[in-house]
Amino acid sequence: MLVSKLFASQAVRFAAVGVSNTAIDFIVFMLLHQLIGIAPAQVISYGAGTANSYFWNRRWTFARGKGWNMGELLRFLLVNAIVAAITTMVISLLSASIPVWIAKITVTVLGLAINFGFSKLWVFR
Repeated sequence: MLVSKLFASQAVRFAAVGVSNTAIDFIVFMLLHQLIGIAPAQVISYGAGTANSYFWNRRWTFARGKGWNMGELLRFLLVNAIVAAITTMVISLLSASIPVWIAKITVTVLGLAINFGFSKLWVFR
């Protein structure tokens, strides 16, 4: 029971942080994609959301404190680099056939699912 409450609490916090990450990611992407192209804009915007994500998920969602843990940071960066690569490939494919904003929403949901699983089980273990 306690484990499921903790998991639920972390999932809600992760989602709240995700909303702020998504807002940062989406705004940066929409500002940049016509200037520098879809793939570079995705990488930059995802990186901006990732910086926000690490700070808030470490400090609040998974309550890991204020300090830095190099192993944790490297795991976090690896997971997010993989998610960035996947979402960049998928958005590039999708945006050829659907509006770019719909493609962006689609890859955001995909990235969230992958990221939560790895964050919970491996990054902030």
